[in-house]
Amino acid sequence: MTLLYLNSLFSISGIEPMEPSLLTLSNKSNLSQSDDLSVSSHVLNVKQIDDNENSSSEYIDSKNCLSGHRIVDILFFIQQIQVRHSGGMDCSFIDMQFQSEKIYGFHSVFNFKCKMCGITSKIYSAENAQQQCVPINKAIISGCQAIGIGHTQMAEFAAFLEMPSLSCTGFVKLQSVVANSIHESAWEEIRKAGEEEKRIALECGSIDSDGIPMCTVIADGQWSKRSYKTKYDALSGAVAIIGLKTQKILFIGIKNKYCIICQKSATKNEIAPKHECFMNWTKSSTSMEADGVVEGFMNSITMHGLKYNRLIGDGDSSVTKRLNDILPYGPHFFIKKIECRNHLLRNYCSKISMLAKNTKYPLRVRKFVLINILRFRGDVTKSAKHWRNNNGLTMAQKIKGLRKDLDNCLYHRLGHHSNCAAYFCTGSKSNSAINLIPEAENGGILREMKNCISRLVLNAESLIENKTNNICEQFNAIINKHVAGKRLNFSGRRSYITRVEAAVISFNSNQFLRKIHKKMANNNSPGRLG
Repeated sequence: MTLLYLNSLFSISGIEPMEPSLLTLSNKSNLSQSDDLSVSSHVLNVKQIDDNENSSSEYIDSKNCLSGHRIVDILFFIQQIQVRHSGGMDCSFIDMQFQSEKIYGFHSVFNFKCKMCGITSKIYSAENAQQQCVPINKAIISGCQAIGIGHTQMAEFAAFLEMPSLSCTGFVKLQSVVANSIHESAWEEIRKAGEEEKRIALECGSIDSDGIPMCTVIADGQWSKRSYKTKYDALSGAVAIIGLKTQKILFIGIKNKYCIICQKSATKNEIAPKHECFMNWTKSSTSMEADGVVEGFMNSITMHGLKYNRLIGDGDSSVTKRLNDILPYGPHFFIKKIECRNHLLRNYCSKISMLAKNTKYPLRVRKFVLINILRFRGDVTKSAKHWRNNNGLTMAQKIKGLRKDLDNCLYHRLGHHSNCAAYFCTGSKSNSAINLIPEAENGGILREMKNCISRLVLNAESLIENKTNNICEQFNAIINKHVAGKRLNFSGRRSYITRVEAAVISFNSNQFLRKIHKKMANNNSPGRLG
């Protein structure tokens, strides 16, 4: 279906003469004679407006008034106006006079009456009986969810175009219909990703003693609003578990702690009416991530026939604690936690930067730290890279060597090189180089800096593993696109859930439009422009 943004061709009193360009289009169109004959009269073989799309949306009956713009299926629209109706007076569409219009959101039905023979006809902006494309109202709602806007933004956009749009009630009702298609498509993509991850695990021989394949996963969560590190009270949150080998989502856990219908009833001290409630969380927002990760681990065997034996995360200790408490695969199965390299280094730099801004420590040391903050980080990455690439050692030897060098990193950068390894440095290159270690020790800042680097020492194995959760951050960015960058509240009912599931389809398949179109249009692909 090709849609055209069409200005009204008709005046209130009747039909204006067709533009020469439109007449030329009618005469030179590539429509065959059989195509014209397939439309026997203006009362076309089109189903009445009683399908789910239009019955779910309110309509406006506009009489003797036609203005603004409409979206039409251009080929179907031209087919309707080209045929001659059976009035016996050789009359055509040019003899028709506009009577009224019924508006169903972005879909319109125009009623005409012939001035010659008196026959009444209906012209449809699109063919509802056509099953090869998504109806316009559902397509508009899918587009709103894809670009991260809601009803208010859609209505304002349509108003600038002088185009009628869906009412809020119709938008919400149709959104529920579209949400079901998105939900089914999202979990179908997750199922396919699980099958692919399982196949790779079997090919690699990663199988436990029970014969169940195992894989490494990356997990991270996000909230529906920005916290700015001060306000952790989001109404919704989502947790994603992504396979390391496939880089696809294996589980998505969505938590909602608010329902607008329940809240309105509670405010009025009334019993909430019967409705589909999507509130599934009553605890704090900060505990959403840990619970979502545990839920994904608990369902991994049921969903995919997989065990997640290694978890790459961002350093949230509550996740590790919950997994150790729950033991999703039994008391004899240990889940190894690998910290994200980027989060470890970022936290290290942030902490020593905060120390350097504390005025109770020596000024010269503080200035040196702030100027060389990236060099402090570079010392850590250089040591990790050396031991990571040293293939002649066991993992235990690599960890021991790295920990020794990490303990020495602060001394090296502050000018004391007596304990530096040969690969790391050859001592000071200048006789006038300043050794800030005595001043840092006497001022107390060196002790605090050692506390900062101690976390890197404890996670030396993770630095050697050199894994990140960047793929989860990429998925969170896609979610943010669907939820307007966390600037709009979609947590009232089902909207946030649907938009996260839309992000799953987009992330796993890279074909959100195609997948949704095939789901909603009887497995038909989108048109040439889609």
